[in-house]
Amino acid sequence: MSTKPPSTGSDSENPTLPNLPANVCIFSPKNPSAVEALLSARVFTRLVASASTTPEKLTAIKKYPGVQEDFCLIHRNAVLIFDGAPGEQDASVEDLHHEHFRVICLALKEYDIGLDVAGCIHDATDVLGAGFQLDKLNDRSALVIDLVVEEDSDDEDSTT
Repeated sequence: MSTKPPSTGSDSENPTLPNLPANVCIFSPKNPSAVEALLSARVFTRLVASASTTPEKLTAIKKYPGVQEDFCLIHRNAVLIFDGAPGEQDASVEDLHHEHFRVICLALKEYDIGLDVAGCIHDATDVLGAGFQLDKLNDRSALVIDLVVEEDSDDEDSTT
């Protein structure tokens, strides 16, 4: 994972981009149509990797045959699977989404990555329901904000 400006097609998992909070990344895939696919998607599944999984190990699933940026975004400890352009029939979108989910699960198994089942969200009908906020930056990139607070923060319960 090198540090590249968003315009060069850097990975969405790049946590070292300057001046961005840890829960924010720039999704700038090699194929710009993946940005439009993300922004226009209608079905979302969030899979959360176990706490012992490193970001590098999670990113490795992109090498698995069939995993593509036009339906899969990896950010921090989460995989966001997205499908469904406007105008596509609901049944075909659901079937495609479940096929993409199957491919991601096979990749997770291949790389021996466990899931935090309690953090997973299946078949959300909007990206907010899956715990993300998206904003288009340009035709080649989108701002991705992970709205789910990671468990390693004890700030909420530590006051008495």
